Amino acid sequence: MNFEDRYGTLDRLLHRIAFSADTAQHALADVENTLYADELPPVDAPVFITSLPRSGTSILLRVLCDTGHFASHTYRDMPFILCPMLWNQFSNRFHADDTAEERAHGDGLEVSADSPEAFEEVVWKHFWPEHYRDDHIRPWTSENHDAEFNSFFETHMRKVCALREENGEPRRYLSKNNLNIARLGAPPAPLQQGTVLIPFRDPVQQAASMSRQHERFLKIHDDDDFVQEYMEAIGHHEFGKGLRPVNFDNWLDDAPPPSEFSFWVQYWTTAYEHVLAHQHDNIVLLSYAHLTEEPDNALSGLAEIVEVSEDDLLPQAERLHPPRTHEVGTSAVPATLLKRADDVYERLEQAANITDP
Repeated sequence: MNFEDRYGTLDRLLHRIAFSADTAQHALADVENTLYADELPPVDAPVFITSLPRSGTSILLRVLCDTGHFASHTYRDMPFILCPMLWNQFSNRFHADDTAEERAHGDGLEVSADSPEAFEEVVWKHFWPEHYRDDHIRPWTSENHDAEFNSFFETHMRKVCALREENGEPRRYLSKNNLNIARLGAPPAPLQQGTVLIPFRDPVQQAASMSRQHERFLKIHDDDDFVQEYMEAIGHHEFGKGLRPVNFDNWLDDAPPPSEFSFWVQYWTTAYEHVLAHQHDNIVLLSYAHLTEEPDNALSGLAEIVEVSEDDLLPQAERLHPPRTHEVGTSAVPATLLKRADDVYERLEQAANITDP
């Protein structure tokens, strides 16, 4: 997304007001609960997509959304994420035709106001501010319980589903939220009631893609500080000046700086070791290589797992293509780390829920 073109002066002002008013947004959400109580459908088998970035989470979100069975946040929900129904009633008066444009990642994915996007983290940030440190994000543990959050989040999912209904047809909640990977060790109640999809890629290639995006967003943030402000407000702490890695098992204590490729390989390895150590019955590991190289077979298996018709999912196969391959020099990466990463990748492949026929 080209922020300069899409967000003019008034848009930026509105977003900054919303970013600084999460307490007011929470209060408006309570008003919504009363006003729309009879319009909110029950939560039925939600699906949560999570992983480290550059693993295929965005295209997976698109593919599932386009089946017509799921409801997700879209750009139209910004910037008043915590009170989406009241904001929808207000903003509908000003909706205009919107042209799809390539997003800021420069990866060819186009977005418009109706595109699904990862805005769920706004809710988590509001309730769990202590997890967001200056330079990292603290994973959730068994000590982290909040009944108010559980109730709010479940109602929030119902609101998103209500907003995306068409012709009275109910839809299931779907989110892409990469930071849900930090909650696998002690998932709050809402994450336990659905299916968690975790795609993964070859460690060196995924690490290379993350490294390149980090350098890209450092430059973007230098050119436009609103982009950093926007990304941090919606909980995207993955790249650039707002980088806050998840500190799985305190790996950051001895990590190299993000300017070194070893940092990203170590992040990949530690993160997916965490995934493997905290597998639950509702977690589905999905090889992105298999998804893009054998899309018909992979989508057939995925359809069964998320309980949608193959007829709705298989037409999406033509959108799935192997990711761009990066030429990467690994001579500066410790051999022991590369071996550890390869071992983790092999374990992920073996544990993947959708495999070759």
